[in-house]
Amino acid sequence: MRKRSGFILVEALTSLTISLMIIFMLSLCVSEQFKLINQWEQRVNAHKIILLHLENSHMPNKVMIKNRIYYYQKIENTYQVKVNNHVYQVKS
Repeated sequence: MRKRSGFILVEALTSLTISLMIIFMLSLCVSEQFKLINQWEQRVNAHKIILLHLENSHMPNKVMIKNRIYYYQKIENTYQVKVNNHVYQVKS
C-alpha cells in the first residue's frame, strides 16, 4: 500500500489545532480561577481588618496587604473596608 503524504499533513494539522485549543482553554480557565482566588483573598483580608479593628481601636485606618490598600471606616453601626473599587461591610 502506498501512503499519501497529504493525509498525514491533514492529520498533523488537526492534532495541532486540537492541542492549541486545549492549551487556550486551560490557560483561560486558570486565569479565571486566579481572578476568583484574588477576589476571595481581598474579601478575607477585608473581614480580617474589621476583626482587628474590633479587637484593637488603635489600628490604622489605611492598611496595605500584598500591594493593595485597604481603607477602614466605621459609619454609624456599620464597619466598612474599601479596596480596589470593592466595598466589604459588616453591620453590628
